[in-house]
Amino acid sequence: MTNEPDLPRFCREAQSQLPALLAGELSGWSERVVRRHFRRCPDCAAQLARQEQVSAGLSALKERSPAPPPGLLAGLLEQARRPGLRGRAAVPVRGAVSGARPELSVAFLTVGAVATTGIGWAAWRGGRSVSKRLRRR
Repeated sequence: MTNEPDLPRFCREAQSQLPALLAGELSGWSERVVRRHFRRCPDCAAQLARQEQVSAGLSALKERSPAPPPGLLAGLLEQARRPGLRGRAAVPVRGAVSGARPELSVAFLTVGAVATTGIGWAAWRGGRSVSKRLRRR
C-alpha cells in the first residue's frame, strides 16, 4: 500500500481497502467497486498482485511449522537441573517476593503502605499550610 500524495484520490482509497479485501472482509457493493477499480487501474492492480504475493508467502509459512533444533529440549532440561549463580544466591532470601514466607511479604507490604500513606499525608499537610500562608499575604 502506498500513501503517495500524487496518486489519485480514488486510487488511495482503493489501496487503503486492500487489507480488508485480501482478508475477505469486504462484501457487496464495496467489494465490487474496489475490484472493478483494480481491474481498470494498472498501478492498483500491480499493488494488489504484490499484496497477494506477500499474503500467499505468509500463509505458506504459517502452514509448515519449523522444527526445533535437535538437542534443544535436552539442553534446556540440563540447564534447569543445574542451579546457576542466580539460583544459589536467591535461596537465603527466598520468601519475601516468591511467597514462601507469606508473613514476611505481608509485613513488607504493610510497612510500605503505612510509609507511603504517612509521606502522602505529610506532603498534603505541608502543601495545605503553604497555600494558607500564601492566601494570607
